[in-house]
Amino acid sequence: MRGTLELWVARGEPMDVLKSLNARTLGYPLLLVVLCFLLFFWKLGDIPFYSRGEPREGLVVWEMSSSGNWILPLVNADYIPFKPPLFHWFGILVAKVLGRVDEFSVRFPSALFATLGVFLTYLAGARLWGKKAGIVSAFVLATSPEWWQTAVIAQVDMTLAFFTVAALLLFFSLYRNGRSTKAESLGLAVLLALATLAKGPVGILLPSLTIFVFLCIERNLVFLKKLHMLPSAALFLLVAGSWYGLATWKGGQRFLLRQIVDENLLTAAGVEGHYQPFYYYIPVFLVITAPWSLFLPSLCLYLCAQRHRLREEHLHYPLVWLAVVFLFFSLSLGKRGVYILPLYPAAALLLGAWWVKLDQGEVHPLWLVRLPGYLLAACYLFVAGTFLLRSPGWYPFEINNGGILSLFLHAKIAPSLLTSICLAAFLLACVLLRRSWNWAFVSLAIMTTATAVIVKDLYYPFIAGERTLKPFMERVKRKVEGKSPLLFYQSFDYGAIFYAGRHIASYRESGRELQPPFFVLMWEEEWKKMQAQKGLRLLDRSEGKGPAGRHHMVLAEVTANTPLPDLERISTEAQ
Repeated sequence: MRGTLELWVARGEPMDVLKSLNARTLGYPLLLVVLCFLLFFWKLGDIPFYSRGEPREGLVVWEMSSSGNWILPLVNADYIPFKPPLFHWFGILVAKVLGRVDEFSVRFPSALFATLGVFLTYLAGARLWGKKAGIVSAFVLATSPEWWQTAVIAQVDMTLAFFTVAALLLFFSLYRNGRSTKAESLGLAVLLALATLAKGPVGILLPSLTIFVFLCIERNLVFLKKLHMLPSAALFLLVAGSWYGLATWKGGQRFLLRQIVDENLLTAAGVEGHYQPFYYYIPVFLVITAPWSLFLPSLCLYLCAQRHRLREEHLHYPLVWLAVVFLFFSLSLGKRGVYILPLYPAAALLLGAWWVKLDQGEVHPLWLVRLPGYLLAACYLFVAGTFLLRSPGWYPFEINNGGILSLFLHAKIAPSLLTSICLAAFLLACVLLRRSWNWAFVSLAIMTTATAVIVKDLYYPFIAGERTLKPFMERVKRKVEGKSPLLFYQSFDYGAIFYAGRHIASYRESGRELQPPFFVLMWEEEWKKMQAQKGLRLLDRSEGKGPAGRHHMVLAEVTANTPLPDLERISTEAQ
């Protein structure tokens, strides 16, 4: 390199230097940095909390910051957190650097681990099948809707996914080498412990089950002896078990019931959480990996054709990984789309390997690739073209119902993004005829990235504006002095507590002992039932309708020493 630079200076030929660099070696990582910035970090803190889950995790970070208790802080001075603290520890570290606990600091760990997951997938694909497979796998992962959507919200699932993926990839690297040093085995144990500290026992159970099934298929369970099981188990217990021991000491039975029984056993049994049928993840996986899922039929045929060479092609491990995670969560009665996040890198790796074989002419029949390609080109061209035609003031139909479709049709979308989608869709249709699969991937990458940027820039701000309580609670803070009592009447909202920056007790538990004046927060439906109550004055009403999108919150001042009526509790999913 030094000689090349000297030659360039002597001859004044900058192109010589550029040609001497391996563009793919430097270009692919830089390209992924730009991609991850656009999809994960751009405007990360601009959107206020509007769901139930994000402020709940944010409150844990806030409690850690305000109380100094990093082991088991009591949220709102009342309840034990639902999840282990690894995600929150990273959040509090970011908050310490920035000097504040806000949307950006709480969401940053998800964006960070999503980025690291993309780079791990790139490195794994590049090592197994070449750099082209690595970059395809990384783009497939980053632009899969569930991955980038989870990357921009405050949830523990991306933290779990990253450490699970890191552990599984490290194990496969050790297995391919046929050995494991003690340091490597201890590193694997640390990754498993961190996965456990991200979301509980599933962090050790899921990768361990995947590894066990893989070794059974390989008929090589003896490899476990090479992983230095005793010192690895001791280190795992030290890292993960130390927190569980301290948390049990501080929280006792309440902690065990909340984080072990409720969050793991009862969720798996469908008692707590979201009950769904066994087949739930089949359509969910196809939808939240779109548009890449349209190529899964061709991938499946290729894997069937190569079934006797899966080990030789290094396809068996990601296939087992995907299948075990999919079946594991399918057997659980409590299901959400985000639960299967750890299998997305495996699917992305398989698609990356398949794309390389497609470029080498080893994938048949080609109509299974071309057909979804033409379908995508037509759909993207039609939708993006419709938005472009809207700019001069006309388009095929008019919608003014105030819904999501109306939002997109009337929103100001950057013409450059729409034009890039149209050009990429047109290019895709052209290159499919010529079997230029590299250009086909470039077209798909542009289309999916631009679409994600548009959705991120339009949809989430719209939903947040409809639901967030942030502007309302900022006014509440100004109207209610810091030392004045503020209570929930019968309502409850994590976002209200987060943006209040203080604990908000329940009127049922504390309000009857207070002397007026004091302030209460309630849902508008509750206020309407008691607005004739003497000594109760309405001060403000929220613009947002809360996490469920159905309930405005109001602030009222209690001015008379008259107990508020004990209304029948209004069922609100906004909690």
